[in-house]
Amino acid sequence: MKYSISRQFEKNRELQADNFVLVYQMGKVGSSSIEHTLGERKIPSYHIHTFDDHEEFHMYHNKKDVSKFFDFKNRTMYRLVLNKRKRILQKREHIKIVTLVRDPIATVFSRFFQDLHLQFIEGKKNDAIHRDMDVTYKYLEHCFDNYINLNYFANWFDNELKRNFGIDVLRQKVDNTQPFYTFNNERASVILIKCEQLSSLDQEIGEFLQLDDFALKNSNEAKNKWYSNIHQYFKEHYDFSKLFYMYDLPLYRHVYSEQEREAFKDKWKRTPGTKS
Repeated sequence: MKYSISRQFEKNRELQADNFVLVYQMGKVGSSSIEHTLGERKIPSYHIHTFDDHEEFHMYHNKKDVSKFFDFKNRTMYRLVLNKRKRILQKREHIKIVTLVRDPIATVFSRFFQDLHLQFIEGKKNDAIHRDMDVTYKYLEHCFDNYINLNYFANWFDNELKRNFGIDVLRQKVDNTQPFYTFNNERASVILIKCEQLSSLDQEIGEFLQLDDFALKNSNEAKNKWYSNIHQYFKEHYDFSKLFYMYDLPLYRHVYSEQEREAFKDKWKRTPGTKS
């Protein structure tokens, strides 16, 4: 991120626009198409995961490795910018917020591989990791089991949406069979969307945003990732039942029905390495 004064003033003005939308959610829950569509419609928006820091510092326990990818001076400036923008948004008379939730195992798995470079700092000490798929897998399995802060995902709505905008998702009465929810207080209007239902909710999202003919457009993110081979190998060998407890955490019991949570489990049970 570049921190030119003119650019910051321009963005700060956007945050105060009448039709501004905050796209605010944990990483890898399917928000890129919303951000892309708002951009095409020339709707001022801001896409953010956390107002405290780069999200990676909350998501991983191996912070020493994470810090190697972030210049200290730039990180400090970024945190100041985040705090300034948060205060601007909190001072708005009212704000519209789009947020999403996703199958927690899919969220964690996708994010781990997006940030795979963070785990190869330590891995560089072992040349075999870069030559042998099984050795690489065993190393990454260790990282996956030990370095991810799973509480970050489970507590995101409390630590972000509740703390910063006063919306307590877990205290809202919901019919958890529904594909989305709307919450309101004197400061904010929120639409919380199940990522799995996102593609079928053009009309509902448009109504929330008061935009006619709203239609989500794909962001054209590349599918052929550099890590595709180890991603597939990991998915075929890892025992995802180790994470099944997440479906019983308060957040996921609250927003997903029992049938949906069981369907998620059934999907992961079909992976070869998962114990029934």
